[in-house]
Amino acid sequence: MRGGRGSVPGMSGGPYSPTGDPETDRLLAVIEGQTTRMQEVGRSLAEARGRGEAAGGQVSVEVLAGGAPAALHIDPRALRLGSEALAEAILAASGEAVGDATEQAGALLNSLLEDPLGG
Repeated sequence: MRGGRGSVPGMSGGPYSPTGDPETDRLLAVIEGQTTRMQEVGRSLAEARGRGEAAGGQVSVEVLAGGAPAALHIDPRALRLGSEALAEAILAASGEAVGDATEQAGALLNSLLEDPLGG
């Protein structure tokens, strides 16, 4: 038994050790930290919204992190553009919004790779 006869691992008066092995405790702390960071990134991804505009701001689109549309705003003045130009503006704003969402998602995921062992 570690620590002598009748002793309890981690109860030698020093800091508490869940496993009694400092290296294992350190690795568990790293895993716990990484898990917490992954959960935070997951929440941030779920809340992320990409935004794009076209036709001088008369058309704006918001998409979720995966690119699905979340909102579309068309200023009444944009209706004067005509159907073809309005459709092009919607597609342009959508493309910009997807690009924005992709950038945000990439930055969030890269934050996990910058320090994979959590310090």
